Amino acid sequence: GACNYIARANSQDISHPPTSGEWTMNCAGNYQLQFLILLELTTTGTLTTTMKGAGTNTVMTTTTRAPVFDAPRSLTLSGACAYKRAMNGLTYDLAGTSADGWPFYKATGMDEYIYHDADCDGAGNNTVAMWVFDSSKPNTTATTDLDGDGRCTYHARIEATEAKIFPTTTSWRMYCGEAAGWVSVDLTLKEAVVPVVGRSTVINSATRGGIVTSVAVLSL
Repeated sequence: GACNYIARANSQDISHPPTSGEWTMNCAGNYQLQFLILLELTTTGTLTTTMKGAGTNTVMTTTTRAPVFDAPRSLTLSGACAYKRAMNGLTYDLAGTSADGWPFYKATGMDEYIYHDADCDGAGNNTVAMWVFDSSKPNTTATTDLDGDGRCTYHARIEATEAKIFPTTTSWRMYCGEAAGWVSVDLTLKEAVVPVVGRSTVINSATRGGIVTSVAVLSL
């Protein structure tokens, strides 16, 4: 009769779990709110046909990849160079996902953002995707040049060579003024954990006042 699971999320759609949103997750016995993203399963197929005498042998091989991102809800920045010192202390809150399913962040009370861009100027010449700090809001329907300026302009960048979110402590290339130019700077994004007090009963689905309410559950 116990409700044992990894995570749960409230939803009015009983057809499938939410693809992005807050889940209550069991983190070493403590229940915390975590923003989870479930990317759609992508399958690519290769069709191979070989001739054997009068017959034909066809083999289909497939590869699949479905990464899931456990994105922190809020991150506070420190370590920016003197030219960008106004960025130190900013708290970036999870604001949504891009067209490619990557999470992006917005600074509390300011138009400052962190987001993933596959091609920062959209010209097709940039073969390495990047995470960037930028003062322009990313276009969540675009897959490249998310700030729409046709140029690679931003505060700082780090190459996104793996299918995972940026490290919370690592070296970024940051623009530190005309004299210094682009400098490698160790930036730290400290996570703010929001705990969930107590437990609640998990309901698979129910109708309340004509509205269907359901709870999606992740479990082993």
